[in-house]
Amino acid sequence: MNGMNKIMMLLGVAGAGLLALFVGNNPFSAPTDTNNNSPTTPTEIYEDNRDEPIAPMIEALPDNGLLYIPTQVQGDQLVQHQFYSVSYSSRHQNPEWVAYELTAKQATLAGQSKRVSFKADPRCATAANSRVYNRSGYDRGHLVPAFDRGFNDAAMEETFYMTNVVPQVPEFNRGIWKELESKIRKWVKIEGRLYIITGPLLRNDIEEVERISDNGPTVPRGFYKIVLDYDGSYKKGIAFMFKNKEIDQPLEKFVTTIDLVEEYTGIDFFPNLTTAEERALEAVSSAHLWDFE
Repeated sequence: MNGMNKIMMLLGVAGAGLLALFVGNNPFSAPTDTNNNSPTTPTEIYEDNRDEPIAPMIEALPDNGLLYIPTQVQGDQLVQHQFYSVSYSSRHQNPEWVAYELTAKQATLAGQSKRVSFKADPRCATAANSRVYNRSGYDRGHLVPAFDRGFNDAAMEETFYMTNVVPQVPEFNRGIWKELESKIRKWVKIEGRLYIITGPLLRNDIEEVERISDNGPTVPRGFYKIVLDYDGSYKKGIAFMFKNKEIDQPLEKFVTTIDLVEEYTGIDFFPNLTTAEERALEAVSSAHLWDFE
């Protein structure tokens, strides 16, 4: 299939998804709050403030593999590890996002390397200390899953850097977040290669944000995960957003669009895509294109 046909197919998928929004068959139904069963609105998850400038990017990209680098809004450091990239926010003491490629071969070998202890990132002096999580009531939640990097000892060690860690409610981390990580490993074995960007929903009004300790990381209100399939006959993407809380609902309820995640965060996740690709991939996130069984 030539490039023009691919673009036309993508635009067709986008059009179908937008039509679904207008006629009521909306695959991105708003998440429901498990406490009051009311739909979650954007302002309940993240109150955006666009006054802050985007931090400059660092041109230090690897030669191997695909690497889409998002823009930075909250992050003031961009660290390139061997197996993932991270935008780190010193004032939040949290990663703003991590980005990495996952292949079917890696997923097949997942879990084989021995887990290690959490440790300081040698490339980031401002990351939180692991000890501040002790007795905080929050899990040290991985953004790049340790299990995904079990194919290699060095890859496993990188996932235990504190720049890959965020405060997560234990029931969330061990529940729906773990379920989504497992689902992505299933998808990559079907698709061959996936590109994943994930991070917390960080607030700009940092003085009002809860921290796990007096000088510890801020507690994110929620989390997002974006998955891009770029290795098949045509590209497709899907995004999820959750509150940082115990959730007892199907994953499909939290499917959203990349555009909406960008609206909440101010981040441009795929700045190098063409305009046509952005319209097709970011405006629509059709659950029916992904296997949720």
